[in-house]
Amino acid sequence: MNLRHIEVFHAVYSVGSISGASRLLNVSQPSVSKIVKHAESRLGFPLFTLVRGRLTPTEEAHILFREVDDLHSRIDTFQRAARNLRSTSEGNIRVGVLPSLALAMAPRAIAAFRRKLPRVTFEVSAIHHDDFREALVSRDCDFVIGHQGSTDPDIASARLGAGRVGALFGAGLLCSELSSIPLDLLREHEIIDLAPSVAIADLVSPILSRATGNSPGIQVKSVYIAAALARSGAGVAIVDEFTAEAFVGPDLHFRPVAPAAEFELSVQHLATHPLSRLARSFLDLMREMIRTRPADVTPHVNCLNAMAACQH
Repeated sequence: MNLRHIEVFHAVYSVGSISGASRLLNVSQPSVSKIVKHAESRLGFPLFTLVRGRLTPTEEAHILFREVDDLHSRIDTFQRAARNLRSTSEGNIRVGVLPSLALAMAPRAIAAFRRKLPRVTFEVSAIHHDDFREALVSRDCDFVIGHQGSTDPDIASARLGAGRVGALFGAGLLCSELSSIPLDLLREHEIIDLAPSVAIADLVSPILSRATGNSPGIQVKSVYIAAALARSGAGVAIVDEFTAEAFVGPDLHFRPVAPAAEFELSVQHLATHPLSRLARSFLDLMREMIRTRPADVTPHVNCLNAMAACQH
């Protein structure tokens, strides 16, 4: 079977009729029938039979379809990649992002990009850091975005920008007039801990150890849960600013900790699969949005003066 045979066989098998396959492939019914018969003659066995007027796959067709379906998917991936490489105004981008980036930063970048290029489509997945490699190797994503680069020789990494870690707290729990939260101030409050499986936990753990001498009373495996607990008044969540961006409002505030704790955002892709021009254009936009985002949602004030004001 050549590729045309495979394409037609896949279509007829999937929709269950010659007429449906002709509409799907935008060719005439006689052309579809001719290609099916030619494929059967080359194979030496029938692929379909008529049972009570309906086209029914043979047992051999069922076996072949399992192999052809995987091949057809790979051909679709190839065609999509070819379109993306050719065009900077239309195509498909499959991106994986950490959950902490999936509620605010990534959606804003995608919305801005599609306003400029509405013919570009996106497939977006929230993927935990430990699953990045599998998402790339399986070709589920063209690239993934996370908090740190990769040391894997099969994975290429590039810097996207930087972010800060800070305290997410309910209104009235800490002084919202502070431009940053000193760690000493956190010792007076319940701190919500992040489990080691959370991508940013390695950065948060030293902050927690300096902010409290006791074991935290709450540990969570998701930054979303930490943010929800902070909103409910269960304590102060130490999270990254991109997570906080999706939650801050009149009842929930975010301030970076002092001394500052920063991290890098990076994009990763298979070293053997360079990014398309379309993907690079999107990442350039995201890089610029990260670089030019507001430093804070409130004016900076002198820390000591603000602390004094909050005590009165």
